[in-house]
Amino acid sequence: MTYGTDKRTGVTRRRLLQTTTAAVAVSSFGFPYIAQAKPEKLIIPDAGGALRDAYIPSHYKGFTAKTGIEVQPVAYMGIAQIKALVENQAWGQADIIVTSASEAAIAGAQGLVEPIDYDLIDRDALIPEAANEFWLMTLVAASLIAWNTDVMTREQAPKDWAQFFDLPNPPVVKGPRGLWKNAALVMDMAALGDGVAKEDLYPLDVNRSINALERIRKDIYWWEHGAQSAQLLVDNEVDFEFAWNGRVWTPKMEGAPVDYHFNQALLDGDAAVVPKGHPNKKWAMEFAAYMMTPEPQALLAELIPYGPTNTKANALIPAATLAVLPTGPDNFPGTIFVDQSWWAVNGQSAYDAFNEWLLG
Repeated sequence: MTYGTDKRTGVTRRRLLQTTTAAVAVSSFGFPYIAQAKPEKLIIPDAGGALRDAYIPSHYKGFTAKTGIEVQPVAYMGIAQIKALVENQAWGQADIIVTSASEAAIAGAQGLVEPIDYDLIDRDALIPEAANEFWLMTLVAASLIAWNTDVMTREQAPKDWAQFFDLPNPPVVKGPRGLWKNAALVMDMAALGDGVAKEDLYPLDVNRSINALERIRKDIYWWEHGAQSAQLLVDNEVDFEFAWNGRVWTPKMEGAPVDYHFNQALLDGDAAVVPKGHPNKKWAMEFAAYMMTPEPQALLAELIPYGPTNTKANALIPAATLAVLPTGPDNFPGTIFVDQSWWAVNGQSAYDAFNEWLLG
Protein backbone atom coordinates (compact mmCIF):
# COMPACT_ATOMS: atom_id res chain seq x y z
CA MET A 1 0.00 0.00 0.00
CA THR A 2 1.36 3.46 -0.88
CA TYR A 3 0.92 6.69 1.00
CA GLY A 4 0.60 9.98 -0.83
CA THR A 5 1.36 13.53 0.34
CA ASP A 6 -1.21 16.21 1.09
CA LYS A 7 -0.12 19.06 -1.20
CA ARG A 8 -1.62 21.71 1.12
CA THR A 9 0.37 20.67 4.19
CA GLY A 10 3.23 18.56 2.93
CA VAL A 11 2.22 15.84 5.40
CA THR A 12 2.25 12.25 4.15
CA ARG A 13 -0.73 10.06 4.78
CA ARG A 14 1.51 7.79 6.85
CA ARG A 15 2.51 10.72 9.08
CA LEU A 16 -1.11 11.89 9.33
CA LEU A 17 -2.22 8.42 10.48
CA GLN A 18 0.63 8.20 12.99
CA THR A 19 -0.26 11.60 14.41
CA THR A 20 -3.96 10.76 14.58
CA THR A 21 -3.28 7.43 16.27
CA ALA A 22 -1.05 9.12 18.84
CA ALA A 23 -3.72 11.73 19.53
CA VAL A 24 -6.31 9.04 20.09
CA ALA A 25 -3.94 7.25 22.47
CA VAL A 26 -3.31 10.44 24.46
CA SER A 27 -7.03 11.16 24.57
CA SER A 28 -7.87 7.64 25.73
CA PHE A 29 -5.11 7.00 28.21
CA GLY A 30 -4.56 10.59 29.32
CA PHE A 31 -8.20 11.28 30.23
CA PRO A 32 -7.99 10.12 33.85
CA TYR A 33 -5.03 12.45 34.37
CA ILE A 34 -6.84 15.37 32.78
CA ALA A 35 -9.95 14.67 34.84
CA GLN A 36 -7.88 14.74 38.00
CA ALA A 37 -6.44 18.18 37.34
CA LYS A 38 -6.79 20.43 40.36
CA PRO A 39 -10.50 21.22 40.82
CA GLU A 40 -11.88 24.52 42.06
CA LYS A 41 -13.87 22.77 44.80
CA LEU A 42 -14.61 19.45 46.43
CA ILE A 43 -18.19 18.55 47.35
CA ILE A 44 -18.38 16.71 50.68
CA PRO A 45 -21.54 15.29 52.26
CA ASP A 46 -21.27 15.33 56.06
CA ALA A 47 -23.52 15.02 59.13
CA GLY A 48 -24.29 18.75 59.26
CA GLY A 49 -25.24 20.59 62.45
CA ALA A 50 -22.71 21.07 65.22
CA LEU A 51 -20.31 18.60 63.64
CA ARG A 52 -20.21 20.53 60.36
CA ASP A 53 -19.74 23.72 62.37
CA ALA A 54 -16.62 22.10 63.83
CA TYR A 55 -15.39 20.58 60.55
CA ILE A 56 -15.47 23.91 58.71
CA PRO A 57 -12.77 25.70 60.74
CA SER A 58 -10.81 22.58 61.66
CA HIS A 59 -10.66 20.72 58.34
CA TYR A 60 -12.37 22.48 55.46
CA LYS A 61 -10.83 25.94 55.75
CA GLY A 62 -7.41 24.47 56.48
CA PHE A 63 -7.48 22.36 53.33
CA THR A 64 -8.56 25.36 51.28
CA ALA A 65 -5.70 27.44 52.72
CA LYS A 66 -3.24 24.68 51.86
CA THR A 67 -4.45 23.86 48.34
CA GLY A 68 -6.69 26.70 47.15
CA ILE A 69 -9.53 24.19 46.67
CA GLU A 70 -12.88 25.22 48.13
CA VAL A 71 -14.69 22.64 50.25
CA GLN A 72 -18.47 22.64 49.86
CA PRO A 73 -20.35 20.61 52.49
CA VAL A 74 -23.73 19.17 51.51
CA ALA A 75 -26.38 16.90 53.06
CA TYR A 76 -25.45 13.59 54.66
CA MET A 77 -25.19 10.43 52.55
CA GLY A 78 -25.81 6.95 53.91
CA ILE A 79 -25.25 3.64 52.17
CA ALA A 80 -28.32 3.93 49.91
CA GLN A 81 -27.23 7.33 48.60
CA ILE A 82 -23.62 6.18 48.15
CA LYS A 83 -24.78 3.16 46.18
CA ALA A 84 -26.97 5.30 43.92
CA LEU A 85 -24.19 7.83 43.37
CA VAL A 86 -21.71 5.17 42.24
CA GLU A 87 -24.16 3.19 40.12
CA ASN A 88 -25.33 6.35 38.32
CA GLN A 89 -21.88 7.96 38.25
CA ALA A 90 -23.51 11.09 39.65
CA TRP A 91 -20.13 12.63 40.42
CA GLY A 92 -21.52 16.14 40.79
CA GLN A 93 -23.18 15.11 44.06
CA ALA A 94 -19.99 14.29 45.97
CA ASP A 95 -16.23 14.00 45.56
CA ILE A 96 -15.54 12.47 48.97
CA ILE A 97 -18.09 11.40 51.58
CA VAL A 98 -17.90 11.71 55.37
CA THR A 99 -20.46 9.23 56.70
CA SER A 100 -20.83 7.00 59.75
CA ALA A 101 -18.14 4.35 60.22
CA SER A 102 -20.77 1.61 60.01
CA GLU A 103 -22.06 2.82 56.64
CA ALA A 104 -18.50 3.29 55.41
CA ALA A 105 -17.78 -0.32 56.34
CA ILE A 106 -20.84 -1.51 54.43
CA ALA A 107 -19.81 0.57 51.40
CA GLY A 108 -16.36 -1.03 51.53
CA ALA A 109 -17.80 -4.54 51.78
CA GLN A 110 -20.08 -3.84 48.80
CA GLY A 111 -17.27 -2.55 46.58
CA LEU A 112 -18.67 0.97 46.36
CA VAL A 113 -15.53 2.87 47.37
CA GLU A 114 -11.89 3.18 46.37
CA PRO A 115 -9.06 1.62 48.40
CA ILE A 116 -7.38 4.22 50.59
CA ASP A 117 -4.03 5.52 49.30
CA TYR A 118 -1.82 4.95 52.34
CA ASP A 119 1.18 6.41 50.52
CA LEU A 120 -0.33 9.78 51.49
CA ILE A 121 -0.97 8.90 55.16
CA ASP A 122 1.13 8.17 58.24
CA ARG A 123 -0.72 4.96 59.02
CA ASP A 124 1.51 4.10 61.98
CA ALA A 125 0.26 7.22 63.76
CA LEU A 126 -3.39 6.19 63.49
CA ILE A 127 -5.44 4.22 65.99
CA PRO A 128 -5.53 0.78 64.30
CA GLU A 129 -9.34 0.63 64.25
CA ALA A 130 -9.39 3.92 62.31
CA ALA A 131 -7.33 2.69 59.35
CA ASN A 132 -9.27 0.37 57.06
CA GLU A 133 -8.49 -0.72 53.52
CA PHE A 134 -11.48 1.26 52.23
CA TRP A 135 -12.22 3.94 54.83
CA LEU A 136 -10.62 6.27 57.35
CA MET A 137 -12.22 7.07 60.68
CA THR A 138 -11.91 10.84 61.08
CA LEU A 139 -12.99 11.09 64.73
CA VAL A 140 -13.95 8.91 67.68
CA ALA A 141 -17.33 9.26 69.39
CA ALA A 142 -18.57 7.35 72.43
CA SER A 143 -21.90 5.76 73.29
CA LEU A 144 -21.88 5.68 77.07
CA ILE A 145 -23.82 5.62 80.35
CA ALA A 146 -25.25 8.98 81.43
CA TRP A 147 -27.55 9.86 84.31
CA ASN A 148 -29.55 12.59 85.97
CA THR A 149 -27.60 13.89 88.97
CA ASP A 150 -30.78 14.95 90.78
CA VAL A 151 -31.75 11.27 90.93
CA MET A 152 -28.45 9.54 91.55
CA THR A 153 -24.86 10.31 92.41
CA ARG A 154 -21.87 9.08 90.43
CA GLU A 155 -21.41 6.35 93.05
CA GLN A 156 -25.03 5.22 92.62
CA ALA A 157 -25.08 5.32 88.82
CA PRO A 158 -24.48 2.12 86.82
CA LYS A 159 -20.76 1.44 86.62
CA ASP A 160 -21.04 -0.70 83.48
CA TRP A 161 -23.65 -2.15 81.10
CA ALA A 162 -24.30 -5.13 83.38
CA GLN A 163 -25.46 -2.76 86.11
CA PHE A 164 -27.41 -0.82 83.50
CA PHE A 165 -29.33 -4.09 82.98
CA ASP A 166 -29.45 -4.73 86.75
CA LEU A 167 -26.99 -7.58 86.46
CA PRO A 168 -25.12 -8.70 88.45
CA ASN A 169 -25.19 -5.76 90.91
CA PRO A 170 -28.25 -3.54 90.41
CA PRO A 171 -27.88 0.21 90.89
CA VAL A 172 -29.45 1.79 93.96
CA VAL A 173 -32.10 3.51 91.86
CA LYS A 174 -34.21 1.47 89.47
CA GLY A 175 -36.11 3.58 87.01
CA PRO A 176 -36.80 4.25 83.35
CA ARG A 177 -33.69 4.06 81.21
CA GLY A 178 -33.24 5.60 77.79
CA LEU A 179 -32.05 3.65 74.74
CA TRP A 180 -31.46 4.58 71.12
CA LYS A 181 -34.09 2.92 68.92
CA ASN A 182 -31.54 1.31 66.66
CA ALA A 183 -29.90 -2.12 66.38
CA ALA A 184 -26.31 -0.93 65.90
CA LEU A 185 -24.57 -0.05 69.18
CA VAL A 186 -27.64 -1.04 71.23
CA MET A 187 -27.22 -4.73 70.34
CA ASP A 188 -23.51 -4.51 71.22
CA MET A 189 -24.36 -2.81 74.50
CA ALA A 190 -27.03 -5.40 75.31
CA ALA A 191 -24.55 -8.25 74.94
CA LEU A 192 -22.24 -6.52 77.41
CA GLY A 193 -25.24 -5.97 79.64
CA ASP A 194 -25.87 -9.70 79.62
CA GLY A 195 -22.37 -10.34 80.91
CA VAL A 196 -20.39 -10.96 77.71
CA ALA A 197 -16.73 -10.01 78.24
CA LYS A 198 -15.41 -7.24 75.99
CA GLU A 199 -12.84 -9.58 74.42
CA ASP A 200 -15.66 -12.02 73.51
CA LEU A 201 -18.11 -9.45 72.18
CA TYR A 202 -17.59 -10.40 68.52
CA PRO A 203 -18.95 -12.27 66.73
CA LEU A 204 -22.03 -10.75 68.32
CA ASP A 205 -24.61 -13.20 69.67
CA VAL A 206 -27.76 -11.55 68.32
CA ASN A 207 -30.19 -13.81 70.17
CA ARG A 208 -28.44 -13.14 73.47
CA SER A 209 -28.69 -9.40 72.88
CA ILE A 210 -32.39 -9.66 72.10
CA ASN A 211 -33.03 -11.71 75.23
CA ALA A 212 -31.21 -9.14 77.36
CA LEU A 213 -33.31 -6.31 75.92
CA GLU A 214 -36.49 -8.30 76.53
CA ARG A 215 -35.72 -8.47 80.26
CA ILE A 216 -35.83 -4.67 80.57
CA ARG A 217 -38.40 -3.95 77.86
CA LYS A 218 -40.92 -2.43 80.29
CA ASP A 219 -38.31 0.02 81.63
CA ILE A 220 -37.02 1.25 78.25
CA TYR A 221 -37.76 4.80 77.07
CA TRP A 222 -36.78 4.84 73.40
CA TRP A 223 -35.18 7.91 71.84
CA GLU A 224 -34.56 8.39 68.12
CA HIS A 225 -32.46 11.57 67.86
CA GLY A 226 -29.37 12.69 69.74
CA ALA A 227 -30.91 15.96 70.90
CA GLN A 228 -33.86 14.02 72.29
CA SER A 229 -31.56 11.86 74.41
CA ALA A 230 -30.04 14.85 76.18
CA GLN A 231 -33.43 16.44 76.78
CA LEU A 232 -34.78 13.25 78.36
CA LEU A 233 -32.10 13.50 81.04
CA VAL A 234 -32.46 17.24 81.56
CA ASP A 235 -36.24 16.90 81.97
CA ASN A 236 -35.84 13.83 84.20
CA GLU A 237 -37.93 11.69 81.86
CA VAL A 238 -35.30 8.98 82.43
CA ASP A 239 -33.02 8.34 85.37
CA PHE A 240 -30.13 7.03 83.28
CA GLU A 241 -29.55 6.16 79.67
CA PHE A 242 -27.41 5.10 76.74
CA ALA A 243 -26.22 8.40 75.21
CA TRP A 244 -23.64 9.91 72.87
CA ASN A 245 -20.89 11.82 74.61
CA GLY A 246 -21.18 14.83 72.30
CA ARG A 247 -24.85 15.24 73.17
CA VAL A 248 -24.58 15.05 76.96
CA TRP A 249 -21.38 17.11 77.18
CA THR A 250 -23.12 20.38 76.29
CA PRO A 251 -25.88 20.28 78.94
CA LYS A 252 -23.34 19.20 81.54
CA MET A 253 -21.13 22.18 80.68
CA GLU A 254 -24.19 24.44 80.89
CA GLY A 255 -24.95 23.26 84.43
CA ALA A 256 -27.82 20.87 83.72
CA PRO A 257 -28.22 17.87 86.10
CA VAL A 258 -26.35 15.54 83.73
CA ASP A 259 -23.21 13.45 84.18
CA TYR A 260 -21.60 10.45 82.48
CA HIS A 261 -18.53 8.22 82.39
CA PHE A 262 -16.55 6.36 79.74
CA ASN A 263 -16.31 2.92 81.31
CA GLN A 264 -17.30 0.35 78.65
CA ALA A 265 -18.21 3.16 76.27
CA LEU A 266 -18.69 1.86 72.74
CA LEU A 267 -16.56 3.71 70.23
CA ASP A 268 -17.36 4.48 66.62
CA GLY A 269 -17.33 7.70 64.62
CA ASP A 270 -17.30 9.38 61.25
CA ALA A 271 -15.39 7.91 58.35
CA ALA A 272 -14.25 9.25 54.99
CA VAL A 273 -14.73 7.27 51.75
CA VAL A 274 -14.01 8.00 48.10
CA PRO A 275 -16.70 6.77 45.67
CA LYS A 276 -15.57 3.97 43.37
CA GLY A 277 -14.45 5.20 39.95
CA HIS A 278 -14.66 8.89 40.82
CA PRO A 279 -12.70 11.07 38.34
CA ASN A 280 -11.55 13.33 41.21
CA LYS A 281 -10.07 10.40 43.12
CA LYS A 282 -6.62 12.02 43.39
CA TRP A 283 -7.85 15.18 45.13
CA ALA A 284 -10.42 13.31 47.19
CA MET A 285 -7.58 11.18 48.54
CA GLU A 286 -5.54 14.30 49.23
CA PHE A 287 -8.39 15.67 51.29
CA ALA A 288 -8.86 12.38 53.13
CA ALA A 289 -5.15 12.40 53.97
CA TYR A 290 -5.42 15.97 55.26
CA MET A 291 -8.29 14.98 57.55
CA MET A 292 -6.01 12.40 59.16
CA THR A 293 -3.21 14.83 60.08
CA PRO A 294 -2.73 15.89 63.71
CA GLU A 295 -3.38 19.64 63.47
CA PRO A 296 -6.97 19.65 62.12
CA GLN A 297 -7.90 16.72 64.35
CA ALA A 298 -6.60 18.54 67.42
CA LEU A 299 -8.56 21.66 66.51
CA LEU A 300 -11.74 19.63 65.98
CA ALA A 301 -11.40 18.12 69.46
CA GLU A 302 -11.33 21.60 70.99
CA LEU A 303 -14.50 22.57 69.14
CA ILE A 304 -16.55 19.42 69.80
CA PRO A 305 -15.67 16.62 72.26
CA TYR A 306 -14.81 13.88 69.80
CA GLY A 307 -11.42 12.24 69.94
CA PRO A 308 -8.72 12.29 67.27
CA THR A 309 -7.75 9.14 65.39
CA ASN A 310 -4.19 10.35 64.80
CA THR A 311 -2.38 9.71 68.09
CA LYS A 312 0.05 12.56 67.40
CA ALA A 313 -2.84 15.01 67.82
CA ASN A 314 -2.95 14.32 71.57
CA ALA A 315 0.22 16.33 72.12
CA LEU A 316 -1.52 19.36 70.59
CA ILE A 317 -4.66 19.14 72.74
CA PRO A 318 -4.86 20.86 76.18
CA ALA A 319 -5.10 18.51 79.15
CA ALA A 320 -8.52 19.88 80.12
CA THR A 321 -9.85 18.96 76.68
CA LEU A 322 -8.25 15.51 76.70
CA ALA A 323 -10.08 14.81 79.95
CA VAL A 324 -13.49 14.95 78.20
CA LEU A 325 -12.54 13.02 75.05
CA PRO A 326 -13.22 9.31 74.48
CA THR A 327 -9.57 8.96 73.49
CA GLY A 328 -8.23 10.87 76.53
CA PRO A 329 -5.58 8.92 78.48
CA ASP A 330 -7.87 8.37 81.48
CA ASN A 331 -10.89 7.38 79.37
CA PHE A 332 -9.61 5.36 76.43
CA PRO A 333 -8.43 2.21 78.28
CA GLY A 334 -11.95 1.36 79.49
CA THR A 335 -13.63 1.76 76.10
CA ILE A 336 -14.53 -0.79 73.39
CA PHE A 337 -14.32 -0.24 69.64
CA VAL A 338 -17.33 -1.46 67.68
CA ASP A 339 -16.31 -4.11 65.14
CA GLN A 340 -17.48 -2.39 61.97
CA SER A 341 -16.38 -5.31 59.82
CA TRP A 342 -18.79 -7.58 61.69
CA TRP A 343 -21.64 -5.11 61.20
CA ALA A 344 -20.82 -4.71 57.50
CA VAL A 345 -21.34 -8.44 56.93
CA ASN A 346 -24.03 -9.23 59.53
CA GLY A 347 -25.82 -5.93 59.98
CA GLN A 348 -28.88 -6.72 57.89
CA SER A 349 -29.75 -9.87 59.80
CA ALA A 350 -29.11 -8.10 63.12
CA TYR A 351 -31.39 -5.22 62.15
CA ASP A 352 -34.08 -7.66 61.00
CA ALA A 353 -33.97 -9.48 64.36
CA PHE A 354 -34.05 -6.23 66.31
CA ASN A 355 -36.97 -4.79 64.35
CA GLU A 356 -38.94 -8.03 64.64
CA TRP A 357 -38.43 -7.94 68.41
CA LEU A 358 -39.55 -4.30 68.58
CA LEU A 359 -42.79 -5.16 66.81
CA GLY A 360 -43.33 -8.18 69.05
